[in-house]
Amino acid sequence: MNSLSRQNGVALLVAMMALLTSTALYIASEHQSNTRNNKDNVLPSLLAAKQALMAYAVNYADNYGHNTRGGVGRLPCPAIARFSTPARSCRPDAIGYLPSVWERDGRQIEIDYLERFLDRDIWYAISADHRYNPSFNTLNSYRGQGLLSVDSLQDIVAVLIAPGAESEAQTRTGSDSQYSAIADYLEGENADADSEFTVTEENDLLVPIRRAEILPLMERRVLGFVKQWLIEYKSVHGFYPYASPLAGNGACEQSLLRGMLASEAGSCAEHPFADMLFSDLPSGRALRQTWFHRYRWPSLIYYLVDESCSPANGLVDCDGVDDPERLLRVDGEQVEVILISVGEPIENDIAGGLQIRDDIALANYLDTDVLLLADTEFTVPLLADHSNDQLVFID
Repeated sequence: MNSLSRQNGVALLVAMMALLTSTALYIASEHQSNTRNNKDNVLPSLLAAKQALMAYAVNYADNYGHNTRGGVGRLPCPAIARFSTPARSCRPDAIGYLPSVWERDGRQIEIDYLERFLDRDIWYAISADHRYNPSFNTLNSYRGQGLLSVDSLQDIVAVLIAPGAESEAQTRTGSDSQYSAIADYLEGENADADSEFTVTEENDLLVPIRRAEILPLMERRVLGFVKQWLIEYKSVHGFYPYASPLAGNGACEQSLLRGMLASEAGSCAEHPFADMLFSDLPSGRALRQTWFHRYRWPSLIYYLVDESCSPANGLVDCDGVDDPERLLRVDGEQVEVILISVGEPIENDIAGGLQIRDDIALANYLDTDVLLLADTEFTVPLLADHSNDQLVFID
């Protein structure tokens, strides 16, 4: 299997894990869907909507530009009117209708799976941290404070709620705009327009999007961007840049072959990675002016470059002509660069507790012996409770 196939396979595995994880809450409350919603088959439609929203978030930077306040992980605001476009901005913990049409750059995009909802109004609430506008917060691997909760789960990015049949206390007019009518559709905790929701209301079917589900996909997409940018950097300069020390300030250090991805020139003589104008960035905008640096992603990516492809040797030894053997390897295959997303700090025995990112010990960044004990021979790690590291490489 070639390297591209292997990396695509890992990405597919991540996506499959996210999908499997997404069903856990609904299995626990299966009686709700069995007793209320089988008739209209709403749950599959809600899950389809969830997957579409997750895809929207993960690919936000691809579709809506590398602006300074966008990036990976943004979700649309709720729609004010039924079956319409998202609001242009929304308050924290906003709730409204699930958008069904997007209008961007003169294009109209309809989400065809919403046809399955028929005349049912689907409600949608979004956390403050993942709003696409305004988006002044830092959105990266570290957990923010502006998330929703569903019962005991505290890491909810957004919720989708299908109301049940109209009760005697409710009056549903079917009007196009009715933020004030939430209580005519939803019940109890789900209807009070705050950040707390529940699956125990007998008349509501709720599907959440958890940060634990979407974060690995966000990190994987960011790694994809960095890989693309590094390949372009090498095509311009003939080598890859040096790294920044652990617990440093992002400054590049001359001759450092492994560390965090450098965001500043530091002591390095070469053109800074962050000052490149990459082909997929808006005209005239350097990488440091985008969400990638604004949200401090470089400090969350462990970076290794093979000595033969460093600034000292790359012009001769990494040009594809009689190159020496690469010392860096992943699963036995020679590679030029390794990129590892270190993820959110977790507790593990190797770090002796919760990882501390301001420390110089590698165990406070990487999670498993597979990576920590590797010198030049690396193995692609698997996502698990004790490890959230993800690895891509350039061969």
